[in-house]
Amino acid sequence: MTMAGKVRIQAVETQVEGAQTGSPEKYFVVDTSALEYGMDVFEKLRQGGRNCVLMPYATWEELDSHKTGNDFKADIARNVIRTVRNLFRIKDPSVRFFSYDFHPAADAGLKPDKNDHCIIATALAAKKTLCGEKVILVTQDAALETLALHFGLDVQSVKMDQTEIRHEEPQRLTVNLQREWFSEKTFPVHLPETRLASKLASVRQNEGVICYCDIDGVWGPAFAALRKGDHFRIVEKDIQLLGVRPRSNNGEVNWAQFIAMDLLRDASVPLVALTGRAGTAKTFLALLAAFEQAGKYRQILVSRATIQLGNKDRLGYSPGDIDAKMKPWMHPIYDNINAIKELVDGRTKEKINEWLANGKIEMMDLDKIRGRSIQKCFVIVDEIQNLPPSHVKAIATRGGEGTKMVFTGDFSYDQIDVPWLDERSNGLSVLNAKMAGSKLFGTVHLDQAIRSELTQEILERW
Repeated sequence: MTMAGKVRIQAVETQVEGAQTGSPEKYFVVDTSALEYGMDVFEKLRQGGRNCVLMPYATWEELDSHKTGNDFKADIARNVIRTVRNLFRIKDPSVRFFSYDFHPAADAGLKPDKNDHCIIATALAAKKTLCGEKVILVTQDAALETLALHFGLDVQSVKMDQTEIRHEEPQRLTVNLQREWFSEKTFPVHLPETRLASKLASVRQNEGVICYCDIDGVWGPAFAALRKGDHFRIVEKDIQLLGVRPRSNNGEVNWAQFIAMDLLRDASVPLVALTGRAGTAKTFLALLAAFEQAGKYRQILVSRATIQLGNKDRLGYSPGDIDAKMKPWMHPIYDNINAIKELVDGRTKEKINEWLANGKIEMMDLDKIRGRSIQKCFVIVDEIQNLPPSHVKAIATRGGEGTKMVFTGDFSYDQIDVPWLDERSNGLSVLNAKMAGSKLFGTVHLDQAIRSELTQEILERW
């Protein structure tokens, strides 16, 4: 930014200091991580002019450096820059650049060559200048939030898209049924027993339950069932995908896999989320379902949220073209494909190899999905706990007629590799919360690690 440009912006800044007609309800000092959390964050903070967004120069410079490229972050940066420009053109007072007086900030140990320190200093200056007004620093960065709290600032995260923290893994409902209450394929929600009927009525659409009943004089778990409207559909006892039956690690029936297989085959449920810890076969089951139903779909598109540990650079600095850049990230997918090829017959194995060769199976960069309308495809996106909700929404809304989308991930705190996402605000948790109860959506938590005895032991002990 030129010196002349900075002078012009600082001249506008003085308008904030004086009394205004219709003073803003709140002043938000924004961090880049907050603005890039979602496409609509800026407007939700501004609230149509009721609030004022104070833009630190450090945040603006970061947005400017992020605006090039085709990824989601660049798209959001460009959108915010255009929006702010348009508001300045009409002299809208609900957005202002704001600078800092670094003399007291420096006395506090803040350094002008650190962006986070500049943002803190800006918020402190705003709090001092706008004495008596509500000044709030908005950030998704835990380190910046901690520093802000140290300096006595009011801080909030982006609260538009988050859900309750899951303190424990969801428990699947079990119900006791009398034999005369169910047929071979269904049973009603409204059963003769009032308490049980009330229990079943609380089950959401496409949610699974485990049913106990007396079969051949033995009382015990008999089958799984999913809610469909005002009845429950019983999952076939011999359900399988490409000949692969639900697998268990402890001798007990893995009912979650029964439910997952049913949802993955159900054309009336175009969006499915599979959650669970490492080794619970989330990606494996999704690929099995895609391969079994390949004849129904034009293409099988597979991708992953390519976030390195610590949220370091994604694909940009990897050598080669996009296929070469994607290959290291897709190794877990290929591992699952190879595991499937070992389990199926020779003819199916040849088909899978042919699909990989001719593009029927495509490994896709998520950033390239923006703007597409994906028709009649089976789409699998892995590790979506590392995507913010706005990105998951952008991907999910690409699904056109005849497309099935399967999102997999683990929302455990130690599996979220992006600093400004957590158990409440990551895309997987928010997807489950927003879509719960829709007849077009189903979610299953897989709770048995079947990768190996070692994996199960680690998960139980760690």
